Amino acid sequence: MRHTKKAVAIMTAVMTMAMTFTTPMFSFADESFGAVTATTVDAGNGAPKTVTNVNSPANLDLGAVVKSAGLDALGEGNTPPDPILGVTPMLHYELRDAAQNKITGTESNLNTYLYSPHGFSSIYFEHQGIARFYYRAYTKKHGWFPWQNSKEGTPNGDNSDKIQALQIRVKGYTGTMDDVYYKVVLNDGTSLDWAKNGQTTGTIGTDKYIVAIKIALWHNTETFPQATSVLMEANNYEGTYIGADGKVAYSTASGAPYTGWAFYNNDQYYFHEGQRVTGWQYIDGLKFYFNEDGTVARDLEPIMGLTGDYQIKYNKSTRTMTIYAKDGKNGYIIPFKTFMGTSSTDTPVGSFKTYAKYRWKIMHDNIYCQYLNRFKDGFIIHSHLLRCTKLK
Repeated sequence: MRHTKKAVAIMTAVMTMAMTFTTPMFSFADESFGAVTATTVDAGNGAPKTVTNVNSPANLDLGAVVKSAGLDALGEGNTPPDPILGVTPMLHYELRDAAQNKITGTESNLNTYLYSPHGFSSIYFEHQGIARFYYRAYTKKHGWFPWQNSKEGTPNGDNSDKIQALQIRVKGYTGTMDDVYYKVVLNDGTSLDWAKNGQTTGTIGTDKYIVAIKIALWHNTETFPQATSVLMEANNYEGTYIGADGKVAYSTASGAPYTGWAFYNNDQYYFHEGQRVTGWQYIDGLKFYFNEDGTVARDLEPIMGLTGDYQIKYNKSTRTMTIYAKDGKNGYIIPFKTFMGTSSTDTPVGSFKTYAKYRWKIMHDNIYCQYLNRFKDGFIIHSHLLRCTKLK
């Protein structure tokens, strides 16, 4: 140690945090974070840095700290309109209390941020453009809540249990062209760097909580101009990262090895006692196949071939279509193909038989969809919209 100074059918899995347990060479440095001083901790294993031993002045002016924290550093961002809908991708987000009452809200493409000096118990997203946002919150009493989707508030019925940490991801066209960045300030005056694409920011293992946040989309053709190294007030970083061996690893704030699901960007992994699993695995009543790098396979056709016997499950909340293959007497428990789809608010919920299907179908102009299935009364579910001038 060295010192320097609501769905038709839903495939769900509660995501909790995991780690690859090592014994890294830690380094420490005393630094200033806004109005406070703290010790930065670098685990030396590739994980983002954290801060500990935070010292706040007795007369801390939290509002002034938030105002000078750089939450407005990105201005209105750099995200251009998408070429399909012609609208600029953006996110409306709100801080809410336990009863889902709005405390304050704003949009990601405005030069604004959210501040609630007494913290908040829930956060809510609603997006514009071809995207799907996923987010989850951590509180001291509950730990990690399940992942939520656009138009859902994180579930927490206790106003005294403030949100301490967050993870945010984006998928769809917006997730392909943009990274989602988010920066927070804690109630002890700690101003953390910008996290992105599912990284954890905030605090775990303390009594502190988030009081201010800015969320922004940044077009990934340009280098992000702000600091991104110090993401948590905790003894250890909690979340996925690229380890020294170049592979996805996981650390927890407590330092304990972990068993459970995890994401790196939008790739999904499962860890068992701190190690990535590979090959066929039965988890949560389903049978998954994990590639050699630990990512869960989203298309099993190259591995299983075509079996001709499937069940389609469509999640209206996440707009995700999953094709399940049969695992012998165990039934349809193998996620054979998974992709984002499109439906309407009128799309019925229930169990139905499909009576027509199309590999590709033109919708209008040069806009196509694939994997279309018609069912009850002519309703149809299909992939996202795709623009092309000619099908090959």
